[in-house]
Amino acid sequence: ARQAMEQEFGRPVDAVFSSLSDRPVAAASLGQVYRAVLRPELGGSEVAVKVQRPGVLEQVALDLYVMRAVAVKVQQQQQTRTDWASVIDEWARKFFAEMDYKREAANAAALARDMAPLQGIVIAEVVPELSTRTVLTTAWVDGEKLSESRAADVRTLCNTLLNAYLVQLLETGLLHADPHPGNLIRTPDGKICILDYGLMTEVTEE
Repeated sequence: ARQAMEQEFGRPVDAVFSSLSDRPVAAASLGQVYRAVLRPELGGSEVAVKVQRPGVLEQVALDLYVMRAVAVKVQQQQQTRTDWASVIDEWARKFFAEMDYKREAANAAALARDMAPLQGIVIAEVVPELSTRTVLTTAWVDGEKLSESRAADVRTLCNTLLNAYLVQLLETGLLHADPHPGNLIRTPDGKICILDYGLMTEVTEE
């Protein structure tokens, strides 16, 4: 991961961070998240650094190619009405978009703008100069999973979250489409932070 960071940042990790966790603090199939502190000349704030796993783009592309080839063969042999190759093409398009961390950074900025009028909703601020296609750096947000919190305000926060998603669905049209428990954090000051902005969808008026 350090090598990937250095390649994307164009400088040694020690020139960017005064500290960096040795191991990921969170992991998923596509990437790993590290906790770090920026050097004083870069602001000195605590950040989360998501690094895409090496070779994952090539592996995903190969898997999708094989799936599409199989789908074409099945469609030819069974004469099915469903165009499975087109289904896989559309799925692949969205999957590759999710893997582009520059796009995710733009999603985060757009969601932060949309959610700004709502009290109680937090979006992790992106550090643009340290975000690339395969590395995403955002402000670190302390908290606990909303699903595991025993705080007295959990029910109220759930209503706040519901309101936020209604605004996304009915007003702004930009919907955070990955609201699993690991992406919904109750902050120490009683707010909800929505994390992970790779899987977003636009909801049209139609």
